[in-house]
Formats: sequence, C-alpha cells, structure tokens
Amino acid sequence: MLTTDKCTSVVAPTPIIVSSCKSQCQTTEQHLHHPHAHSHTHSHPHQTHHTHHQQKYSADAPRRNLHELLLELLDVLLSCLVVAPCVIAYWRGTWELMGVLLFPSSLPLSALASFAIGGLGHFMFIVTQNFFKDHIHPDKRRLTYYAISRVYTAVFGIVCVNMWRGSWMICDWLTSIDSLAIISVVTLVALLFLVGTRTLRNLGAAPYTVAMDHKSDYFEVGTMFKISGFDQPGLFLLDTLFSVFVIGTLVVIAWRGLWGIFDLTLFPQDKAKSAWGSLLIGYLTVFITFVIQPLMRYVCRRINGILKLIICDIYYLMIFFGAVNAWRGIWNLLDVYVYPDDRILSFWITHIIPFLLLAALKCSNSILVRGVFIDAEGSGAECVHLPINYVRLHFQRERRKKLESEQYRKSGHSEPPHYYLKAEHAPLRMNLEKDMEAQHSLIEKPHTAAQII
Repeated sequence: MLTTDKCTSVVAPTPIIVSSCKSQCQTTEQHLHHPHAHSHTHSHPHQTHHTHHQQKYSADAPRRNLHELLLELLDVLLSCLVVAPCVIAYWRGTWELMGVLLFPSSLPLSALASFAIGGLGHFMFIVTQNFFKDHIHPDKRRLTYYAISRVYTAVFGIVCVNMWRGSWMICDWLTSIDSLAIISVVTLVALLFLVGTRTLRNLGAAPYTVAMDHKSDYFEVGTMFKISGFDQPGLFLLDTLFSVFVIGTLVVIAWRGLWGIFDLTLFPQDKAKSAWGSLLIGYLTVFITFVIQPLMRYVCRRINGILKLIICDIYYLMIFFGAVNAWRGIWNLLDVYVYPDDRILSFWITHIIPFLLLAALKCSNSILVRGVFIDAEGSGAECVHLPINYVRLHFQRERRKKLESEQYRKSGHSEPPHYYLKAEHAPLRMNLEKDMEAQHSLIEKPHTAAQII
C-alpha cells in the first residue's frame, strides 16, 4: 500500500479497462459505415472504400507502410505522454479527496463508505444503461447530449474511484501492509483466480487504453456473461454482482499487491527515488510491450486453443506490470512535487484539470473502469489489440469524408451528400431550395424580360 501519511491515507490507482478490442473495432466499423448502406441492394462504390479501411485499420491488419506506422507511433505517444498522466492525476486527486470528505477520522468507515458508493453506483449505471442509450443521443438533442454525457462521465468516474478505494482499503484493513510475504501470497492468490476465470485481461490500464467519447457506445457498461436484464432478470443480477464485486475486487487486490511489493522493496525510505524508479520501470515495460505487439499479433493470428491463451496471459501480465509501475511512479511524483505543502489544493487541481483536458480531447471516458473482458477472446489478433486508436481514427474519418465527397462530385453534384445533414434539418434544406427558386424567379426573369424589350 502506498500511503501519504503511513497511518492516515491510502494512495493507489486502478486499471482503466474501458473498451476491449472488440468494442474498439465495432466503433471503428460504425465510423466507416455508410449511412445508406441498408437502403441499397446493389454494390455501392463507398462500400468498397469502407471495407478497405476496415481491413486496413483492424487488429489483424499488419502496419505495412510508413504512414500507418507514423500514425501508430503518434497514438502511442499521445497515450503515454498525455492521456495516461491525465487519467492517473484524475484518479489521484479524486481518491485523496474522498479521504478528506468521507469520514476522515475513521479509516474503516471511510473504506466502507467508498465501497458502498462504488458498488451501488456501478449497479445503477449497469441497470440504467439502456435508458441512457435510448433517450440521450446527439441526433435528438445535441446540446442536451453533450451536457448529460459529460456529467455522466464525471459522476461515473467518482463511482469507479470509490469502488477501488473501498476495496483497496478494506484489503489493507484485513491483511498486513508491512509483510512482504503476506502481500505476495494474497497477490498470487488473486492472480490465480483471475487466471482460472480467464479475466487477466482486466488488469491492464492507461497507457494501454484510450477510450473515445463516441456516441455509439458512450453509455455501454458490459458484464462478464453479457446477460440482458429484461430477458433474465435473476441471472442479470448475478452477472452484475459477479462482475463488479468478484472480478473487480480480484483486480483491485492484484494491483494493491504489486503496488505494495514495490512500496516495500524499491527505495522504501525515499519516496521521490521510489517514484522515479517505478516510472522508469513502468515506461520501459510499456515500451517493450508496444514494441513486441506486432509480434504478438502475428503469433495470435496463427495459433489457437490453450497455447494462444497461455501466450496472451503472459502478455497481459507484462501489461499489468508496466501499468502498475507507471501509475505508481506518476502518482507518487504528484504527491512529491504538486503543492506538497497544500495537499487539499493539490488534490483539487489533479481532480479538475485532467478531467477538463480529457473532455476537451474527447477521451474523458478513459477515466472509467467498466466492463469485463475475457482472455484470448476474439478472432485473430483482437485478443492482444491495445485500444489506443486516437490519431488514426481522426485521419480515418477525414479520409472517409474526402472519399465520399469526391465520389459525390464525380456523380455530377456540386453540393455535399445530404446525409451530412441531421434528419430534422431536411425540411430546412428543402425550404432553402424553394427560397433559391423564388429568388431566381423574382430576380433573373425580370432581368431577362428587360433584355428582350
């Protein structure tokens, strides 16, 4: 356990697994999908372009040219140098503020309060996700959508932090934080359970994930067995409880254990040196995992079964090791260097500013922990895909628009395709065309008549 004051506060981060490679690929496909594809039965020229881009940017597609490698490098740099520090800073500020606001004089009560807020909050967001999907959409009320969605993320972020904080502190309360042997055994047991349930994949975190604020899956909160609440409410309840309180807690215990091991072994008497050491170890591991990812994709496309599961689990453990050290390093450096003499101000700064920056970059969902993902799940290389596509998605959208505009102009039209307009804007467009016709009849025709006279 990392503590600011050894007996009063707990400082520990959490993995931010927001979107699996499967959901990332689905989002990419939705970006590429032609709005009128369902209304045509014959082959459409745009569909060929879309299929090409889907294959080009999928997890299975090798990065063949320099342009694609450059985009991938930019995504890695953005994730490591911007998104991950902002996510970690937000968690640190929110975590510590909860220690100030929730029963600061009693650690057990503070831990139980955080656990209750986190557990009930997760349950409510899972239960109400269909309501948000059906009623909050930018195509209906754009301003309302943006306001509610960002408030949703802010509240859900606090819920996620409290869930982790409560589980972490309860584990500290029930087990020793000063015994390396006990921490190691507890961590090993948690990891074995995660291996047995095929959920090691959930140990990853920023900088291995960037969750875009995309409207298609903004309010989606997955569970382990993907059971629908309306069809089987009893099983849905069990699925939700198992996903949140069993798998989620095991991930917390594993993170808390590795974090505590480095607290006890890496410059335990010097917090600054320990932080810099963790940062170096973490980002060196992150660099290695990103470098070997093409090899992992290549291998996973060609193997199946238990061998694929074993190789994926080894890769997930490397990601886990790198993420914990990166989080621990940045978290402790913030404790050491960001207003150490005014900790309340330090907490508020790291709570507010990172969230606003992530929201401005349209990736504020990166602060959330939601969904349970299965080891080695997905075809081909999807199981080792790291969902950090940000720059690539931007270029992909711009390229799609350019191709569609060029195709539309080749067909003899000078205006952009009408599907760039929202459905409710269609009458406005028709009225505009009528106004132009009226202006033509009032201005052009009298002028022509004068020429004849």
